[in-house]
Amino acid sequence: MHSTIPSPRKATLLRTSALVGLSLLMTAPAFAQDAAPATGDEVQTVVVTGFRNSLQTALQDKKKSNGVVDVIRAEDIAKFPDANLAESLQRVPGVSISRVAGEGRSITVRGLPPAFTRVRINGMEAQSVSGATTSDRGIGTGRGFDFNTFSSDLFSNLTVRKTASPETLEGSLGATVDLHTSRPFDYKGFTAAINGQVGYNSLSKEMKDRKVSGVISNRWDTELGQFGALASIAYTQRHYYEDQFGSGGWNPGSVDGGFCSPVGVTPQVPATDAAKGTDALNCATGVPRPAAGDTLYSQASASTTFFPRLPRYGRFEHDQKRLGASLSLQWRPQAGTTVNFDALYSNYDVTREESWLEGFSFARAISQNGKPQTAVRELILFPAGTSQTAGANFGKAVSDVAYARFDGVDVRSDTQYDAFENTFTQYTLSGSHDFSDTLSVSGLIGISESDFNQKAQTTLMFQRQNAGMTVDFRRNRDQPIITHNFDVTNPDNYTFGAPDGTASTANAEIRLNPSRVNNRYETAELNLEYRPIDMLTVKTGLHFNTFSFDIAAWQRANTFLVPNLTSAQLRDVTRSVSFPGNGLDDGVFPKAWATIDYDKFVASQNIYSNSGIYALIPNAGNTRGVEEKITSGYVQTDLTTQVAGMTLRTEAGFRFAKTQLTARGIIVGQTNPVFVQHEYSDFLPSFNATLEVTPDVFLRGSAARVVSRPDLGFLTPGGNLSLTGTPSLSSGNPFLEPIRADTYDLSAEWYFGRASLLSVGAFYKDIKSYVQNASRQSSFRETGLPLSLLGSSGVDPDATPITITQPVNTPGGPLKGFEVNYQQGFSFLPGWLSHTGALFNYTYVDSEITYNLAGGGTTTKSLIGLSKNAYNGTLYYEDETISLRLSTSYRSKYIIALPANNPLQDLEGVDDLQVFDLSASYQITPKLRVTLEGLNILDEFNRQYIDSTRNSTFVYNHLGAQWNLGLQYKF
Repeated sequence: MHSTIPSPRKATLLRTSALVGLSLLMTAPAFAQDAAPATGDEVQTVVVTGFRNSLQTALQDKKKSNGVVDVIRAEDIAKFPDANLAESLQRVPGVSISRVAGEGRSITVRGLPPAFTRVRINGMEAQSVSGATTSDRGIGTGRGFDFNTFSSDLFSNLTVRKTASPETLEGSLGATVDLHTSRPFDYKGFTAAINGQVGYNSLSKEMKDRKVSGVISNRWDTELGQFGALASIAYTQRHYYEDQFGSGGWNPGSVDGGFCSPVGVTPQVPATDAAKGTDALNCATGVPRPAAGDTLYSQASASTTFFPRLPRYGRFEHDQKRLGASLSLQWRPQAGTTVNFDALYSNYDVTREESWLEGFSFARAISQNGKPQTAVRELILFPAGTSQTAGANFGKAVSDVAYARFDGVDVRSDTQYDAFENTFTQYTLSGSHDFSDTLSVSGLIGISESDFNQKAQTTLMFQRQNAGMTVDFRRNRDQPIITHNFDVTNPDNYTFGAPDGTASTANAEIRLNPSRVNNRYETAELNLEYRPIDMLTVKTGLHFNTFSFDIAAWQRANTFLVPNLTSAQLRDVTRSVSFPGNGLDDGVFPKAWATIDYDKFVASQNIYSNSGIYALIPNAGNTRGVEEKITSGYVQTDLTTQVAGMTLRTEAGFRFAKTQLTARGIIVGQTNPVFVQHEYSDFLPSFNATLEVTPDVFLRGSAARVVSRPDLGFLTPGGNLSLTGTPSLSSGNPFLEPIRADTYDLSAEWYFGRASLLSVGAFYKDIKSYVQNASRQSSFRETGLPLSLLGSSGVDPDATPITITQPVNTPGGPLKGFEVNYQQGFSFLPGWLSHTGALFNYTYVDSEITYNLAGGGTTTKSLIGLSKNAYNGTLYYEDETISLRLSTSYRSKYIIALPANNPLQDLEGVDDLQVFDLSASYQITPKLRVTLEGLNILDEFNRQYIDSTRNSTFVYNHLGAQWNLGLQYKF
């Protein structure tokens, strides 16, 4: 039978914020200049501080640039506008962020995902890595930068460069983001500040979060010149919860052997097996087959009917500690000469315990007592449209389960414990010297390292076999009602043991998956600048960079090899996990269930001994490395001329880069890694022009050839090699060429008042190539792998065809869009309204990329990670005492995987999301200020989906609203 159920959650886009309306309302007298200065002998001086001053200073930086640049500056020493760097970056037009555990983790610039953006800290390229849940894409093992490892208190400003210039390091299709820590010469003399915060979370209902930061800086005049020193430190401690519904993906009913067939149906599913209690009348022990003539079986086992693989709810408990410190020393022995030493340290230490209760038969074949032993007793389907996925379902009507009652479901209690830390260190020595008024030199040497250590990724699972279970999506597709026919809180209703082919023991598992990721940069550069005349500057320089990426991972040889625990022993190592379900619909899931007590289990079992049944072996597929040696140089001319009475500023030139690559990986079944070398070169011309039509109106144009090196996961030569039957190889491809593009930008900017701007800009990127997996027939010699791998297989390296599946360069496609940016202080309004202002920006991006499909053929979709629509807005009030800001950010849905990781579905994506944040402060005394921050104050849920036609819920989670109350004292 069929039924309809309510549509998915309402689109947040429809909830138009008061921010946008009020911003537009206030533009009625909008674009008026600031009030005229006082006349007569008395000159009025207005000193602007705080948020408005940071906006004003950032716009001055933007005006001075030749390319398309956006700047965010700290409001004061140790006071960045947002608690997280990614949260600040999302205020920049064209920048959207991805969140993990309620904090911004990575950025997307103009639709291009994190791997296409380069990040520099104090002028040096750097990489930072953090971990995440599986649904949040796990450990960062690509080129994308994880911003959540740093406290924003350590930084004074950030710059987003959206257009290329010869003097800017190559490697970005999206943007180059420059992060700068504070330096002592930024301040006039002795300066110090200390901040303290306590935090409250609406989901955990606890006030356990702590944050403290401080900075001290001074400078001295000596006989040897000016010296300055600055030190800062920031420490954050958070404890919070996350509640989640997860489907584990969706599978068609036909996979994994289908469901248990009714009596008399041939062929019989599953086949008779006395050890499993399966015969002509029973699916499994205690699970009778559906009656003869049952009509639900054909519906449930059809390829067009989809079920969640692991219907489950989970509660996560996060503990997070972040320690950061910076040191900056400066020396100015004489005018025109400056030497800087900058050191940055960050330690991001996280433990997380995930507790799930899930039906996992739907994701298992008969060999693991899976779906064929499950009987469908009741079934209501939700018609979900006509499939657009290439393959057996293309053009057919497809359905999701709306309601079903099952028998013979193995219900699993799943506990995953993660403990990881990332230690980031960077040391840079830089300086500049003016030989004369016309010739100067600058240089930098530095080392940057990110060492990520996943000390534990341990999963402990036990089960109740052949249980009854219902899944009901009819009330809410994001929050199904899941029920069980047994007391899920009683550990006596479960078993923990190794499978022995009988129904008396369960498929318990113990997974141990520690890993380590190291990224290291070593950099040296030298630049010369020659100014033969005031209107012309010639720049040239050399840059040397060595980047190394190493990842090592380990695992157990057999995760099902576990101790057989008695009921009493199981009771001793379990606990009851609480699931109040705050913010979820009432009654969707049990309020508690039995799960492994991690501390007790570890104490009773020597699982970290790396011996006996807990011995670890290398995970060959995740043990690999890449080293890149890059030599680059540039020539650039900056010219300022007059055209029809207008000032025209141009920069033109080229950059040349040579990349020498060494990649290593392990072929599964081999012991020693395979090393492969490759090199390529790029000639990268660029041109930027700024026409100052008036002192307040600027026109900008840019054109450049840009390049982005392939993501690290594509480059390993490791993989799987089969030399029997039809030879095949599945691996990475170290011979990939980089992704290249021609980019064009055109924008107009009107600076119509203090801290006020209206700008529009259009951009176009002709992406010449992309990287995707593809299969082809070739000879083994053409793979570039050592011929020694063939051994005595008899495979002819030249004549025997081999099927090779690996990433290849494929045609790219166009990316185009536009940005609108508006900000204004409403100083023309009367009374207290003169202290208000607004910021708003909107970005539209579109792209067309041709993707290879797993089963053959192609499809055209947007770029992975691209949101077509995004906007950010802020309303603020600020006077000498009070500062208030309400901000919102919106990002429309985007693709995260294509093709999807489950069969007969085209893609996976993230739904649209709008988040509101609040910031307030009150200046109690000239030195003492109280602050209040609210993050995601409406506790918006994050939703991931699978399949563009069915839009089935993959993940639906929230972490509560976060409130931080603090004090800042400035000496």
